[in-house]
Amino acid sequence: MPTLRPFAFTTASTGLIASLLGTLLLIAACGSSPAQDDPSIASVLQGTITVNSEVDPSGDYSGFSVLVIQPVGRQVDTLGMARTDTSGAFAMTVQAPERAIYPYVVQRRGNTVHRGELVIADGDTASLQMELPVRGLPRIRSSENDALMAYRNTMSLHRQTMVRSLQEDLDQTRMGQNIRQTSSILWRLRETFPGSYVGDLAAVESISMIHGWNDSLTVARAQALVPTNPRYAEAMRVARQSEAQLHGQDAALALLRNAIGEADSANTATNIRASLQAEVVRAHLDSLNRDAAQSAARQLRDAYPDTEWAEWATRAEYEAENLLPGSQAPNISMTTTDGDTISLESLRGQPVLLEFYRPENTLYREQIPTRNAIYAGTEAEDLQLISISLQPDSVLNAAFRDGRSLPGLHVIAPDGIESPLLETYNIASLPTRVLIDAEGRIVDKYLGTAIVSLQDDLRALAPSASAETP
Repeated sequence: MPTLRPFAFTTASTGLIASLLGTLLLIAACGSSPAQDDPSIASVLQGTITVNSEVDPSGDYSGFSVLVIQPVGRQVDTLGMARTDTSGAFAMTVQAPERAIYPYVVQRRGNTVHRGELVIADGDTASLQMELPVRGLPRIRSSENDALMAYRNTMSLHRQTMVRSLQEDLDQTRMGQNIRQTSSILWRLRETFPGSYVGDLAAVESISMIHGWNDSLTVARAQALVPTNPRYAEAMRVARQSEAQLHGQDAALALLRNAIGEADSANTATNIRASLQAEVVRAHLDSLNRDAAQSAARQLRDAYPDTEWAEWATRAEYEAENLLPGSQAPNISMTTTDGDTISLESLRGQPVLLEFYRPENTLYREQIPTRNAIYAGTEAEDLQLISISLQPDSVLNAAFRDGRSLPGLHVIAPDGIESPLLETYNIASLPTRVLIDAEGRIVDKYLGTAIVSLQDDLRALAPSASAETP
């Protein structure tokens, strides 16, 4: 099922943020995240770029180009560009379509010497001080980018803690304490950096993180957000799931309808309003109500005709008809990187996990330790893990796997994001995983960081779990 938000993360390091940079190409090509409204904003980026005297004692730092860019489909738009003078100083005005995190690159004589990312927000003035070669992460100073740094530091510490928890198999109480602590820190960022772009995103990240650990708090925090938050629809998606756990599906749908009313009253971006309508479809799909899901999908298509949301609704109808949990998984045949031909039918008799990804996707790379820890926690004969790369370049795939531990079978989709596999399993955001049981039935689909909930479903499929069931 397509993700209902522009970022494919329920948590990341450069996280929810950097994962955007890794998946922008897929999103633009597949139409998985309909375009935001397009107000123009202006921000200033200035600073100084120098070179360590041991590398270049000349003291002439002219000729560096600093570009702020935006990937658009298979092309790149330049939102701002400046060149350094002899002292290394530069300044530019950046014109961007929306408040967001954008990549920047530093080049000299046609060679890229550094890549990074920064927040562009209307009226913000950011300062970058960089000495080459870069050691660590250069700091970009502004209220918006200070918030980004605080978020990164918080998520980096959290990730280290969670990986250690998985490796050491810590009990749920200690893991829950770690999650609650990080969630509280993220929630407070909106107060530490009021009105900041990352503060808004961190608040939603806090809600996503506490989901399942404290559902009442999840709902309360989501209801405290304003509909203009760029990830408001995602917050309501998580809150809807928590409300369903607390008070049932009718209460969850009522929560969504209230959110839709608030978004309409606030005249929020079309993308947010459509995302909330799409979440109604998702709610019916989650409750396996095929007829209601198809009806809601038709309403979404009627409300946003001739848009990517209409395409989304069509895919949702397909999913309702073919891909709900319990449905027979569509058979696919694949050729592994070792030259073996396999099909889902040939693997009948053991659970199969299909993993769709791109090597350049930051979120997927960050999930590798978690992925491997989950896989190592299952008996090898109990699960066949098939990783399907949607990067058709075999050289890039080989470079990605070189030196990395990535157990399982590996497949390269020769057509990349144009692969028929995406339509067959309605893959519209990366990474996405599909778990299929030993009888060939779909257990569930896991978007982004839902990889954590995958662990519980895998345990339920284990023969030992079945044997213990009365």
